[in-house]
Amino acid sequence: MGYTFTWDELIKICKKLGMKQQGKTSVWTGIGPDGIMRTCTIHAKHKGNIGPGLANKIAKKQLLFDSVEEMYIFLKQNK
Repeated sequence: MGYTFTWDELIKICKKLGMKQQGKTSVWTGIGPDGIMRTCTIHAKHKGNIGPGLANKIAKKQLLFDSVEEMYIFLKQNK
């Protein structure tokens, strides 16, 4: 099943993970509730959905979820 995210939804996920924007840059960093440091790059000025390949990279490598599905479930449970 394909999951889609907007940049605004990605910002919501980062905020729920305790991350904050670093100045006026597109970089968000913070230590999540599990004690793990995360860094994510968010291009919030772009409108529309994030492509599936980029969503997978952000979910697994930047936000340290096991899968895009886990990130989607996290978003839905933490609205």
